[in-house]
Amino acid sequence: MAAQESSGEFGAFLTGFLTGALVGAVAALLFAPRSGEETRRLLQERGIELKTQAEELAAQTRSQMEVALLEARRRAEEAAAEARRRAEEMRKWLEESRAQLEQMLAQVQGAPSAPAGGSLTEGPSA
Repeated sequence: MAAQESSGEFGAFLTGFLTGALVGAVAALLFAPRSGEETRRLLQERGIELKTQAEELAAQTRSQMEVALLEARRRAEEAAAEARRRAEEMRKWLEESRAQLEQMLAQVQGAPSAPAGGSLTEGPSA
């Protein structure tokens, strides 16, 4: 979950960065005292530079997302393994508890009953 939030924040940052760079480059070129032909050539060069930078950033982002995905998958597998281990421990504990309870019930059912109001060691009351 945190990886998704982090990637969303990075994506928003990347979008803002590229938009700001593009607007800044266009504004700088339009307000610079150059001829139209020279300005168009500079715009084309800057566009190529920005495209290259965007492709590099996209490749880096893709790489980071793949690493984050692998890490998330690894953590999920570890959590699933831990859950299976704990479930198995709980199953064994329940089986042992059931066996102990059955043994205790068998002992109680096998013991002679005490007469009402008396104890097993006392004889009949006179």
